[in-house]
Amino acid sequence: MASWLSDFEIKDKTIFVKSTGAKLPLNMEIIQEALSWFPFFLVEKIKSGLRMFSRQTDLKIAFTPSTPRPWYMLWVSAHRADMHFVKDLAQADAIFFFEDQTISTPPHLSDEQASKSFNFSCNDISKSRVGEVFEEVFGYALAVDPQSYHGPVAVKSETNGVHDGYSATAPIAREEGMVYQVLIDNTVDGKWVEDLRCPIIGGDIELIFIKRRPLTNRFANTNANVTLHSPDDLLSKQERKQLKQFAMAMGLDWGGMDVLRNQHDGKIYVVDVNKTDMGPPIALSLKDKNKATSILTNQLIRLIESRTTRT
Repeated sequence: MASWLSDFEIKDKTIFVKSTGAKLPLNMEIIQEALSWFPFFLVEKIKSGLRMFSRQTDLKIAFTPSTPRPWYMLWVSAHRADMHFVKDLAQADAIFFFEDQTISTPPHLSDEQASKSFNFSCNDISKSRVGEVFEEVFGYALAVDPQSYHGPVAVKSETNGVHDGYSATAPIAREEGMVYQVLIDNTVDGKWVEDLRCPIIGGDIELIFIKRRPLTNRFANTNANVTLHSPDDLLSKQERKQLKQFAMAMGLDWGGMDVLRNQHDGKIYVVDVNKTDMGPPIALSLKDKNKATSILTNQLIRLIESRTTRT
């Protein structure tokens, strides 16, 4: 566990995440989140130990350029499936491009390795790229020109995982490194905002996390409440088809999308894409963490086996 400490730097009561450049305040809220996450991690480690002699699968999985830490959903699902973590890409049944940077260049693979690779085409998850692909697939815009648009806008950094967004009223001057989006009304009861966190694996969405935060913390990464739901209850067949097309256009084989539904017109908007999805969400109950992990693990196994069967 001590090796995890190298991922962070603590200075002046601020936690710096080296991989993304994100800055987190070192306060009781962060400490409580860490303490809430640890019991789930401990349970997973115990389960993994108990399954040592009755492995669920013989699949071998490799990551490049880095291996996910235990707070990433891919680590959790791979361990739940009892996959063998290997460093030699030639030995792996599945090779995942795992890199927390917003824009990155995947390493070169041989033809044989490429046939069992995942997320290697997902090398740009910047907000501007998300906006471009979203408009192409859905036919209506998320991004706006802040200097000509009139109305409320969401202002966010291009960088993944920073959570530095704020709302403003356009027209306003454009700031370098920031993107400008329609401020979607995803409010509930006038005091909460509601995000639909959609894990998507091989184009399929089999569960959705509803995440709620106080309206005053619209752009924060800490949730007051998270619940587990079936996508059938929250998305139409057409919306699921479009989200699958969107993921394919982004090159996203495994990851998560933040989807907001606009209360004014009922349309959905994909506002964020994460190819290194963390989870399951800390605020989710332990029972639903376990249920969600089982569903996503089965999806991961099917995703990998779909490639190994073809090859």
